[in-house]
Amino acid sequence: MRLPVLAASALISVALAVPLAAPAFATPVTHAPVASATSHGPRSLDIAAMQEALDAITAAGAPGVIAEVRDAHAGVWNGSSGTASLERPQKLRVGGLFRAGSVTKTFTATTVLQLVAEKKVSLDAPIERYLPGLVPNGKKITVRQLLNHRSGLASYTDTLWPGGFGEMYASRFKSWTPQQLVAESAAHKPYFAPGTNGHYSNTNFVLLGMLIEKVTGNNAEREMTKRILKPLGLHHSYFSGDTIRIHGPHARGYMHLDGPDSAYTDFTDTNLSWASTAGTLVSTTHDLNSFFKALIGGKLLPARLLGQMKAMQSLDDGSPYGLGLSRKDDPAYGTVYGHIGAATAFNTYRFTTADNSQQVTFSVNTPADSVKMRNAVNDALTALLSADRRA
Repeated sequence: MRLPVLAASALISVALAVPLAAPAFATPVTHAPVASATSHGPRSLDIAAMQEALDAITAAGAPGVIAEVRDAHAGVWNGSSGTASLERPQKLRVGGLFRAGSVTKTFTATTVLQLVAEKKVSLDAPIERYLPGLVPNGKKITVRQLLNHRSGLASYTDTLWPGGFGEMYASRFKSWTPQQLVAESAAHKPYFAPGTNGHYSNTNFVLLGMLIEKVTGNNAEREMTKRILKPLGLHHSYFSGDTIRIHGPHARGYMHLDGPDSAYTDFTDTNLSWASTAGTLVSTTHDLNSFFKALIGGKLLPARLLGQMKAMQSLDDGSPYGLGLSRKDDPAYGTVYGHIGAATAFNTYRFTTADNSQQVTFSVNTPADSVKMRNAVNDALTALLSADRRA
């Protein structure tokens, strides 16, 4: 069974055809006050449209959502809708922490590309050079193919919980090693020969974390903290490893274990070691916007490597994917770069405009597991990225 965790696509698509049940709670929707909304010159942020977009997500059944929109011309807006807890309804903190899921992949990719810049890793070298004997067919799978999901390696998350979300929940405190995750992948047939197609696989980014450790001699999460989190001042972000609880103010996270018509189950406290360097980041909207602004602004990588990171090829689902980075194109806002992350009970949407003038991050404390929810999330992305209006 393939579980929709650690989001597999750069696009927000309506992939389910199931109706949405009434929300499993009876508390009124509340709104956090607008934290800041400033304007400079002839432009301003359309706060009403942005708030309406967040409200539509909670109206579609999500317990809550927080967002930060930054615009070089019009300022910064922080907003929220819904509740931080279904058991004890309370306002969401717009600066609260959440599990960022596969947004982690861009941090892992950036670290690998920094090692490439330092000539410690070669993009087109086989992974066998760095991790001998670990990867089936490792002599034919390059570091680049791991970064852009063209290795063909089976994703261990497709098969780790054959009993579905119920089994995942029952084993939520279990610890996994990267070696166990790679072994789970190796027990299954590859999707295709390396380089012949593209398919999103979390196994690729677990291996990249192991590569970081092998080359630097340091734990991958500590290495990424040293190279990215500390220099950028991302003081509220950390890699959770096998830590069960989120450290700091945060909303509770919920899942429908038996489909969108079932009641919500609190899935906040969980061991995400199974996500490894593919998805253990805990962060805030502010920190993620800061990271992506620095990345796309050229502060973390040489121009030649940032260019390669942004060079997209289509995965087998049609979505564009570069080296740990995805792209979305829409007439309403043009081209944006970023990543989507789904880690059990939190979904994160994080994009930066091509000219780096606007950053948008919003986090929902439940997966988008219905057509209505996915439509609301997609509409919110459009509204938030189109929020810079001429006065």
